[in-house]
Amino acid sequence: ATRYDKTAESFLGFIDITSIRLWVRLLST
Repeated sequence: ATRYDKTAESFLGFIDITSIRLWVRLLST
């Protein structure tokens, strides 16, 4: 369970960073 939670958390963090980068790219254009 802990391992799954850790993976899910890192996955969400990756999604968060990716979405932020996409937003910055869209706003800067």
